[in-house]
Amino acid sequence: MKRLEVPNSIFGLCAITMTVFACGDAADSPTAPNPQAPPPPSQTLEVPSIVHLADALSRADVSSAEPPAAAKRKHTWTVAKLRDQWRKVSSADDPALAEVEIEATEQAVRLSLARPLKKEGPLWIGGLAVDVSDLRLNDWKTLLVRARSSDRFAGIMVSYNLDEEGALPTWRPFFMSPDLAPPVFSDGSEQTYAIPLRGREGAAPETALTSIGVFFASPGAASVDITSIELVPRGADFLEPAGVRAVTRGGTTRNTLFAHAPLRIGWPLAAAPDRRLDFGLTTIEGEEVTYRVRVEHGGSSDLLFEETIHDSEVWHQRSVELPADVTPPAVLSLEAQSESEGAVALWGAPILSRNPPSNDPARPNVIFYVIDGGDANLMSAFGYERTTTPFLEKLAKEGVLFTRAHSNSTWTQPSTVSFMTSLQHSVLGGLRRGVHSTSVPTEATTFAEHFRAAGYQTASFTANPNAGRIIGMERGMDLMRDVETEHHSTSSLELQEELWRFRDSYPGTPYWVHIQTTDVHEPNQPEAPFAGRFASPEQRQQLATWDEQIQSSTGPGIGSTSIAAYYDDALARVGIDRQAYFGTRRDLYDETMLHQDHALEQLVTDLKERGEWQNTLLVIGSDHGHPAGTFARFGRGLFDPQPEPWQGALFDAYATRIPLLVVWPGQLEGGRIIEAPVSMIDVLPTVLDLVGLPQPDTLQGQSLAPLLRGNEMQVRPVILDEFRVDEATGEMIGNLEIIDGRWGASLEIAPVAEDADATLGRHSVPAGGRWGVVHPLFEDVPRLLLYDLENDPFALRAVNADHPELVTRYTALLLERWQAHRSLAQKFEDSEAAPLSPEQLEQLRILGYID
Repeated sequence: MKRLEVPNSIFGLCAITMTVFACGDAADSPTAPNPQAPPPPSQTLEVPSIVHLADALSRADVSSAEPPAAAKRKHTWTVAKLRDQWRKVSSADDPALAEVEIEATEQAVRLSLARPLKKEGPLWIGGLAVDVSDLRLNDWKTLLVRARSSDRFAGIMVSYNLDEEGALPTWRPFFMSPDLAPPVFSDGSEQTYAIPLRGREGAAPETALTSIGVFFASPGAASVDITSIELVPRGADFLEPAGVRAVTRGGTTRNTLFAHAPLRIGWPLAAAPDRRLDFGLTTIEGEEVTYRVRVEHGGSSDLLFEETIHDSEVWHQRSVELPADVTPPAVLSLEAQSESEGAVALWGAPILSRNPPSNDPARPNVIFYVIDGGDANLMSAFGYERTTTPFLEKLAKEGVLFTRAHSNSTWTQPSTVSFMTSLQHSVLGGLRRGVHSTSVPTEATTFAEHFRAAGYQTASFTANPNAGRIIGMERGMDLMRDVETEHHSTSSLELQEELWRFRDSYPGTPYWVHIQTTDVHEPNQPEAPFAGRFASPEQRQQLATWDEQIQSSTGPGIGSTSIAAYYDDALARVGIDRQAYFGTRRDLYDETMLHQDHALEQLVTDLKERGEWQNTLLVIGSDHGHPAGTFARFGRGLFDPQPEPWQGALFDAYATRIPLLVVWPGQLEGGRIIEAPVSMIDVLPTVLDLVGLPQPDTLQGQSLAPLLRGNEMQVRPVILDEFRVDEATGEMIGNLEIIDGRWGASLEIAPVAEDADATLGRHSVPAGGRWGVVHPLFEDVPRLLLYDLENDPFALRAVNADHPELVTRYTALLLERWQAHRSLAQKFEDSEAAPLSPEQLEQLRILGYID
């Protein structure tokens, strides 16, 4: 047994009437990613209604067993063994797999992918495999793959017993399952990737391993150098005697307190009437753990809870009410025992709260509701001719509606990281991991981290994995659910059911919740009673037939050309009428929007019935418009004649004009409309301002709270930013854009050859998207495109020739802004970058990016 003790005198300073170890805030947590995360402890402890036990581990008296020796063993293949023992898995094994070549060097084994014999989906998949013996599936958890590449990959996966049906991977998990297929860095840096080895459905824990395969997926020809592969045993993620980490079970990730049985974790407890403890329990696969909760006071020891858990597939939610007669000195302790010494005990999101909860008007609950792919142009609340959002129109009379709100990027990953941090995509690293955005840097503070540090319960429910763990959004979350729902186009009701399960399990207040639905995100599959409102069954069947013809016809695939070019080529090749095709797609989108609107009405009704509406700040927004990054752009597709393929920008209203509605009953005057251009990057500072929390030291959005309160303020121009790291040069490439009143200017940022004209050489939009490099080039197109958004909100015809003085002005302005973005990025880079110069700091202060 290892005993970790903290002197009780520390707790004497922390105990505030009826709270536990009140100094145990997120800023002092051993897992707090940002020691500067606001607000400071002196502010977070003023209202001790919520206490996160996991954040207070460093304040506890911990007695824990050592991890078992089996958790420390490993099975390693370095370069020599990789050369001798591993073989390729390619089209010879399955025609849908890529052609694979293996080249061995002294330093690495190079795996190269080429076009499959029978291409299925947007990715080429191939890998390496090794035969093994005397290994059981249940004994091993993860493969650590050490590798480097300067090519674009979607991710890396592991499988086993490759001769069995269903063993070879398909393309979909590489986009939608970041826990199964972590993204691969494309900047040439050598990285270690931890990929889980999970049993397939129905696999028995004692299954014998006969082979193991490591698979890579890319949108085109690509190579990766592998320097080592290591098989890691179960339990190796928990080698410390005790700690905190994110643990996922059944699609739900919790901030989890762990230690090794037998164990006891005890915290001095102040007077605690009307308190309850809520937590989830699970185990490591194959282990059985008995959990207990105990309160020691007045010379007695009260056992409040005891249960044995052996099911490791899901979280088992439990609650305990603390005795009303607890008087200090007292200790609240979590305990665990197991027949297997060193077994891992896992307490998911253990939270102490008031019972019953009390609503404090000064600390409202916050619901941040994001309609993924929600296009304001297709919502009747924003002027669309079809009645697609009748409830939103009604709700707008109770809140403040922004009619010119934009997302900061055109697809989920870059947009979500921006509005969750109030920092632009390029500042946070852009796409540096193949076709995936860089995970939020450790030094950046997320929306959830701000509110968790302020004493809020925090949770996220999304049906789009691109808004979850794949970009680091689990940070600061007590609980996160980020897997696809059973029905993509009715996700809203399922996610709202998850919300109420969370509230029933954790009824304390205040809480901050993020919901991100996919109802209107393609593929649009409307359900009754909304199906058929705009598209007949015959139209739906015709569209399905057309899509099948498009997918089966010979031509460039998604990932080998731009999205617009893919559909232009396919429609012409198959002979499909453009207006009929895209018109039906829009009809189906509108039907799913009706469902989304209905779900919002149900949410507000539920809040009112539960008595939470009056103390809830509700923010409704979106991450981008309807043409999500890899699907049909039916808005632009309906224009006749079609714009030239190089015309366009991120600020195309179909791409990034989104809904933004703020409702706070009794606090904000309803029925007001604000026409000033704003963006989703402003939401974080606005909400912090409204609830009285301090602004972060570094942010690129601005608080719109004065506008919401009916006051005047100077609104900054909207900046849009979407970038990737160019594999060839290592430099950032993408679009930096500005909406400045009537004008929109889009500047392509890209390397310029020494003998090239710096004013030309534009990529199609967006240059910084996940496909980026495969988009066609338009060498004679201006690098800066100017649009009159008052007359051309969809960016169909650049007006450079009419306003050369504005081209000069916005080119200089955006280049200056780009330099500021690169300077600011230094604060969040992992490398030991040079400190910002006084000139850089002053420039950032002038722009309002830092205090």
